[in-house]
Amino acid sequence: MATYQTTYGNAPQKGLHGQIASEEKSNKISRTVENAAGIKFGQPAQRGLADHGVAPYAAGGKFLGIAVLTPTVLPGATQVDGYAQFITGAFLTSGQMYVRAGGTVADGDAVYYNPTTNAYVNAAGTGIVGPIPDCFFDTSGGNGDIVEISLKHRSA
Repeated sequence: MATYQTTYGNAPQKGLHGQIASEEKSNKISRTVENAAGIKFGQPAQRGLADHGVAPYAAGGKFLGIAVLTPTVLPGATQVDGYAQFITGAFLTSGQMYVRAGGTVADGDAVYYNPTTNAYVNAAGTGIVGPIPDCFFDTSGGNGDIVEISLKHRSA
C-alpha cells in the first residue's frame, strides 16, 4: 500500500485567510456577487446595487460583511480563491475570522484592508480601505501571519 504522508510539522496550521475562527455568536448571510472580478475569500464586502447583491467594500460604501472561506467547488466558477460573479456567497456579519496580516498588528487595533495584497493592516494609507466598522484585531502578529479579527464583538 502506498504511503501518503510520513512527516508532520511541529504544530498544525493556525487557520486560513477567510476561515471562521470560532462560532462564538457568529452570524453569516448569503448574498449574490455583482462585480465581474468577484470577491476573494476574506475580503470585506458592501451592499450591492440589486436586492441581496454584494460588491467589494470601497470608500463610501455600506459595509455588509467579510467573505467566508468555503471548501465548496463552485460549478462553472473560474475564480478559485473567492466567489465569482453571480455566485451566492457567505458573508460574516458578526463573529471571529482568521485573516492574513499585511504588517505588524496588535490586539485591539482597528482593522483596515489592503485590496492589492488581500491582507489586513492597522492603519490607513494609499489604496487602503477602512476602518472596517466595529472590527478589531483580536490577536497580534507580523506581516504574513494569520491573525484573528473580531467583528462587532470587541472594542479597543
